[in-house]
Amino acid sequence: MFEKFTDPARRVLILATDEAQTRNCDHVGTEHILIGLITEGDGVAAKTLESIGISADVIGNRLPDMGHHQPHRPGHIPFTPRAEKVLEQSLRETSLLGHDHIDTEHLLLALLHDSEATGARLLVENGSMDVDQLRQHILRRTAASQRAPETVGPTNLTSIRLTDTEHTSCAVAAAKAGQRIDVWMREKVLDAAREHPTDTE
Repeated sequence: MFEKFTDPARRVLILATDEAQTRNCDHVGTEHILIGLITEGDGVAAKTLESIGISADVIGNRLPDMGHHQPHRPGHIPFTPRAEKVLEQSLRETSLLGHDHIDTEHLLLALLHDSEATGARLLVENGSMDVDQLRQHILRRTAASQRAPETVGPTNLTSIRLTDTEHTSCAVAAAKAGQRIDVWMREKVLDAAREHPTDTE
């Protein structure tokens, strides 16, 4: 799966591991992934979190109260089961949006998927939005980062190009339906065609 990660997304995981080591933790948790997303700095996730006032200092100051730190063990640090689920969910988020590679925004969306995870709770407790509002905010930022939107999906359904606002609305609706954006849009196009059949004879 890691071959699907972009370089920024891989940096997030490296930074998350570094954060866990710095704090003498024997695991990489969702809270460390959150700090990795913030400190990566250049990705959509970092800029989105900065836009709502989430910083490494704000989150870092909360971590000592979130669990027991164990003596640092040299070598590989495993991910917690919940952190592993974030990585798995990031692939699903990428597919739902019709993207080819896992980037920082997909990791952030995946982090929010488990609202009981430490990373998600820290985001909600220190931000000004609930989980659903945060998700829509991330999707808007993701759409805005697409400078020249391509036709959606592997099949060229139409030659229409979507504005950022239109793309965001479709992405949110598709995600709520649990579908890839290209699949969701194809169904909508076909539904509209069935409602207004054309006699081709």
